[in-house]
Amino acid sequence: MKPFRTLHARLVARRSPRGADELALPALTELEALGVLARIAWMRARGALLAPRLASSSGALFVGRGVRVTSAGRIHAGRNVKLEDGVELQGLARRGIRLGDGVTIGRQASIRPSSYYGTDLGEGLSVGAGSAIGAFSWFGASGYVEIGRDVLFGPRVVIVPENHVHDDTTRTIKEQGVVRGDVVVEDDCWIGTNVTILSGVRIGRGSIVAAGAVVTRDVPPGTIVGGVPARVLKVRVDAARRSA
Repeated sequence: MKPFRTLHARLVARRSPRGADELALPALTELEALGVLARIAWMRARGALLAPRLASSSGALFVGRGVRVTSAGRIHAGRNVKLEDGVELQGLARRGIRLGDGVTIGRQASIRPSSYYGTDLGEGLSVGAGSAIGAFSWFGASGYVEIGRDVLFGPRVVIVPENHVHDDTTRTIKEQGVVRGDVVVEDDCWIGTNVTILSGVRIGRGSIVAAGAVVTRDVPPGTIVGGVPARVLKVRVDAARRSA
């Protein structure tokens, strides 16, 4: 029980602000901590089954329940990558899928570069180390989607790197096909809940996109944008200087 008690102490104990030697009430009970450990163990076991199917895997992989992975041989994963419950990860893309160390894809999120039948290959996706994609997000990586390091996506973020052609009114929109454009989100950005990012957009380093915004054009580094369509609301001076 000693190893468990040591790890349990890390999970449930926190220092009281009144003194370094006094412990506050535990954040988790021992039973709750055991449940957390069991859930992590099951995710690690599922990850061990998936890892050999990937193009490459650099370390521990954690996989939740109901995760669907297709074309795994085109997916590269770093260390401690986490795919939470119900994630759909489609590797079928010209440039594949690359997930850096410590990347998390939240529950029920979908990464969809291509059609289900493989007749229309998309470009793919790369996610830098430490970035997290929020629950119920949908990234249609038909144009290439490049996400930097330490990027935070809230729930239900949508990235659509293509637009339907509609100039010819004598033909249906469906018949005219699509035009694809890459999407880039640079390092250290925070993308809020229910944001939509459209084709051809670059979001500069250190920027924040407010909840519910629709991003139709490039976002300068170190700015806060919001609205439909998104416009600059404020400049984060420190972030802007870092990106210079």
